[in-house]
Amino acid sequence: MWPRLNRETLRRFFRPTLDERKRILRWEAWGFVIACYGLFLFAFLLPGNYRSTSRLYLFVSWMAFLTRTFLFHAGLVVIVITAVAAIVRRWRLLAAAAPLLAITFGPSLWMMRSKSPPAAQGRALTVMTANLLVVNRNTGPVIAEIREAAPDILFLQEYASHWHDALMDELGTDYPYVCGIQREDSFGAAVYSKIPFVGKPTRYLSMGTSGVPQIRAVVDVEETHVAVYNIHLLPPRRFDYVQEQRLQFADLLDHLQAEQLPLIMCGDFNFTFMSGFAASLRKLGLADAHAGAGHGQGRTWPGTLFLRWMPGLRLDQIWTSSDLTCTECRTGVGTGSDHRPVVARISTP
Repeated sequence: MWPRLNRETLRRFFRPTLDERKRILRWEAWGFVIACYGLFLFAFLLPGNYRSTSRLYLFVSWMAFLTRTFLFHAGLVVIVITAVAAIVRRWRLLAAAAPLLAITFGPSLWMMRSKSPPAAQGRALTVMTANLLVVNRNTGPVIAEIREAAPDILFLQEYASHWHDALMDELGTDYPYVCGIQREDSFGAAVYSKIPFVGKPTRYLSMGTSGVPQIRAVVDVEETHVAVYNIHLLPPRRFDYVQEQRLQFADLLDHLQAEQLPLIMCGDFNFTFMSGFAASLRKLGLADAHAGAGHGQGRTWPGTLFLRWMPGLRLDQIWTSSDLTCTECRTGVGTGSDHRPVVARISTP
């Protein structure tokens, strides 16, 4: 039987006294802390079967993905709870919440440590990846940033016809080797190179079922062939996109495992360094350029309006195989886009 809703019950719910409000907040804080332990344990222990299409497994995988993605943001709530618990001397709540600070903020603080990347040994390549934002028609600032960075190889996502026209007008003579697919949705892609391609680039690497462009090309760097990948995975904002992103990534892992050449992989991956996806790439032996040679958090999204001041995510990344060395990595500005570009210096053997 449901309890009867009398006037006193309604009063407590809508207009609690100060003591009642404190008690409610205390229980809510305990509930959040306990939920965090359960969610974090679940998110990091869930096996990563990227090819499963079970709706239940996809749903729990999505929840685990979101938990790992917003780990830092959960820490912002935890730090408020620990601060208030210390002020009001709720020592048991403080003792329970404090370890969560290491879990939520520890990886980000580790990423901000001072790094000493190795010196370049062979030919140094500058690569740049930029999500242009398909609806952004203010092409000038991003093109100026590309010109300033002067990458040897440029990886572009959300590559539309107006971006193709503007880039070819401004940079066409600097980049004689271009492989691109123009689309008026968010999944056009292109690779611009100052270095000749070896053979014909693959514009539609077999990944998932959506048929969006995923580019693989090979360049000759002083008689060393290097495979370059431009990857843009679907964002997991809808249930069908979650399934497709995981299938895309499963196929990408197969391609990377079969790759015989040194490789550089750039793009908008729509996952963070804390995700199971990134852990799978590290397990494969790939190195995250920012983790090894970048500064700070390197967050790349979102970069528009007031959202640029919020704690963001590092969705745009550069990965290299173990036989290449990243000596420098930095995050750009990306004026007009909702993503910031990433620029890295990579040394070949």
